[in-house]
Amino acid sequence: MKSKSNQSFLSIIGRDAPIEILSDAIASSQSEFIAIYGRRRIGKTFLVKEFMGNSYTFAYTGVEDYNTKQQLSEFHRTLLRYGLSKCGKPQNWFDAFDMLRTLVESKKGFSQVGGKKVIFIDELPWMDARGSDFVKALGHFWNDWAAWTKDILLIICGSATSWMIKKVFSSKGGLYNRVTRQIELTPFTLNECEEFCNIHKFNWTRNLIAEAYMIFGGVPYYWTLIDPVKSLSANIDSLFFSEKAPMKIEYHALFKSMFNSPERYESIVKTLMGKKGGMTAKEISEKSGIGMSAKFTEILTNLRLSGFIIEMAQPTKRKRGVLFKLADNFTLFYHDFVLKKNAKANYWSTHQNTGAINSWRGLAFERVCYRHISQIQKALGIGGVYCEYFAWSVPENDSYPAMQIDMIIDR
Repeated sequence: MKSKSNQSFLSIIGRDAPIEILSDAIASSQSEFIAIYGRRRIGKTFLVKEFMGNSYTFAYTGVEDYNTKQQLSEFHRTLLRYGLSKCGKPQNWFDAFDMLRTLVESKKGFSQVGGKKVIFIDELPWMDARGSDFVKALGHFWNDWAAWTKDILLIICGSATSWMIKKVFSSKGGLYNRVTRQIELTPFTLNECEEFCNIHKFNWTRNLIAEAYMIFGGVPYYWTLIDPVKSLSANIDSLFFSEKAPMKIEYHALFKSMFNSPERYESIVKTLMGKKGGMTAKEISEKSGIGMSAKFTEILTNLRLSGFIIEMAQPTKRKRGVLFKLADNFTLFYHDFVLKKNAKANYWSTHQNTGAINSWRGLAFERVCYRHISQIQKALGIGGVYCEYFAWSVPENDSYPAMQIDMIIDR
């Protein structure tokens, strides 16, 4: 498997650790249950498909906005396509997974993946309609059979990070402590985006790559939309400000794919846009109108775990607390220019070096630095030293003017 990895996966940028996890799972003498999670467009499905090729015993992708009956019907059709003998449709998810067991038992493993029988279920959260007992049925499938066969590789994926954490990693039911390996796919770093640009023959300076990162973040799919023949400005106009700009609809689709009740998540993000220097939880609650509660805390936690916000200490406060700051570059750009300004065609090309864009650049670059704290520490020669980081400011008084430092690394 190692030689195949070296030869076949060179096109997968920045995913060495996930590939090693998948390779180890294939080499394992036990059945393995792998959960892969990360935001929409981060490359979860791409990773699995590039790694596995066509070595699937069964693969299914949940269908967005389908109810349980529709999901079961589509799951049944997929079972038949993979070779299950003709039979009636399952009435519930326990029936469906029993049919999957029958199919898998009739198949041989693939030599390309160490003789394992690979079951890949993508967009898992979409399959869990209210009252469906989907999670219980999946847990029963694994606990009662798959875990004991020693040759099953069950891979599940989901963009809904909050669902994956709540229903899979923190579940107290049938899936509790059952996942044998987990992979969180995170955005590319600047270095990995530079590697992407080199592979795809972008003739861009590092300044241009950094500015693109300030707009798209490190989300791989967004980078695939960029035309290397065009200038960065022309690409931004085409993707965000043209009549049918594809990135205009991405923002709401992103939140819908990741969170239940996405409007509450969007409300908190919009609130944080009003004070980009950061807000306390109490301030966010008051400004957004979402009362302080366990649910409010859960929303903040999910936004942090999904990379939309960060927590920063307030060292100048008598009572130590944290400020929550918007950290996602794509979200910051969308709010500043697509949502707030409702800018028209050719806006980006014709407004370079204006006050609005220069102000945005400062904030966006600050967010890029937050994303690369470990790389900055390494460059400073303190990569192996425990550090904390925070913003610092003091108001004007009789002795000195107001002062602010956006990021201090305290070792």
